[in-house]
Amino acid sequence: MSRQSHYNRPRRGKRRVNKGTLFIALIVQCAFLAITVFIIVLDTPQSEPPRFEGKASSYTEKEDFQDLKQRERFMKRMGRLDPIQRLSVESALPNDLPPLPDLPVEAFDFDADSAELMEESSAMLEQSGLMESGIRGAGSSSAAAFFGVQDSGRRIVIVVNTSASVVRKARNKGVSIERIHKEVVSLIDGLDSGTLFGIVQFSQGGRRFAPQLAPAIQGNKEAATLWTESELRGNPKVDEQELLGHEAGLQLAVEMEPDLIFLVTDGVLNKRVRSGGSYKYPEIPYEILIGTIERELRRLGARTRIHAIGFELAEKDRRGLDRLTRRFGGTLREF
Repeated sequence: MSRQSHYNRPRRGKRRVNKGTLFIALIVQCAFLAITVFIIVLDTPQSEPPRFEGKASSYTEKEDFQDLKQRERFMKRMGRLDPIQRLSVESALPNDLPPLPDLPVEAFDFDADSAELMEESSAMLEQSGLMESGIRGAGSSSAAAFFGVQDSGRRIVIVVNTSASVVRKARNKGVSIERIHKEVVSLIDGLDSGTLFGIVQFSQGGRRFAPQLAPAIQGNKEAATLWTESELRGNPKVDEQELLGHEAGLQLAVEMEPDLIFLVTDGVLNKRVRSGGSYKYPEIPYEILIGTIERELRRLGARTRIHAIGFELAEKDRRGLDRLTRRFGGTLREF
């Protein structure tokens, strides 16, 4: 084959692309794309949220206008009313009443003699029993100290055994009868005037300073001091044979319904018994004395505390007094 024919034969394989045409086509496509984006995205109007618009208006019922008109007419009528006249009470009572008389103030001033007279009158009423019904259960509480035993009460009774054996045993312990008197007077002097007090003396028989409790006013304190120093000694007369010794003394005390009792004793519970032409003094158990006191307190509906001052106590008497004071909420002081 000749060289000429070789060149004139069409070639097979890849065609050559014109670069200029391809470049122009790309530019056109980019232009169309840009126009499309502008139309779809950039030129799309923004949507606004919906707005609700309307004209302001109000509605008033017809009845409101009618009520308003009625109120206006009422106020107009009230404005035409005459003002109410003020009431006056100046002439309700006459002005010519006589003035009150001047009180004699000096008549109400009490001197020492008048005050003492009133205290003595109160004491007489108390001792006669006329005042007792009015002040039973009353009285102001006072602190009380007796031979070192301290307590307080509104109705206080001191019970002293003045038998020869008690006086002797107390003297053996350095306590004279005058010292006992001093303790009694000191307790009474320290009481408030509203506190009630009593003094009971016993040996086999018994007696009292007054039949009823007395208020601790000055006149009664002085009378109790004189009675104690002159009468609180020896052996009282026996009036009742059923109750003797400690039973008689504590019976007289409990009858006055005290809330506090101070007892001075040697602790020996003996009872006088007549045998032929003489007397014997057998002892009784403490259970009998405690039972006697309990029965009397139940009968009266009263409660009391009992403190005991004992001199030269035997062992059995010490145990008995301890049971007695414990049973009635008190204490035992032994010399």
